[in-house]
Amino acid sequence: MYHPETMHELAKLRSAEERRGAENQRLARLAKSSTPTGAIDAVPFRQRLTRLFGAIRPATSDGTASSGA
Repeated sequence: MYHPETMHELAKLRSAEERRGAENQRLARLAKSSTPTGAIDAVPFRQRLTRLFGAIRPATSDGTASSGA
């Protein structure tokens, strides 16, 4: 028979392995449930554009950018 400390270490290893497997399954379910639909979400898209190019101000009738004030 194995020494009690050896059995304890084997049990700890098995428990850690089961936790890793459960975490991998949870992540796989999460990834599967959040599959992209192909549609663009307008708010995050605008936020990304703003972050990339800065605030874009609409042009006024004379062709210059509005001051926003």
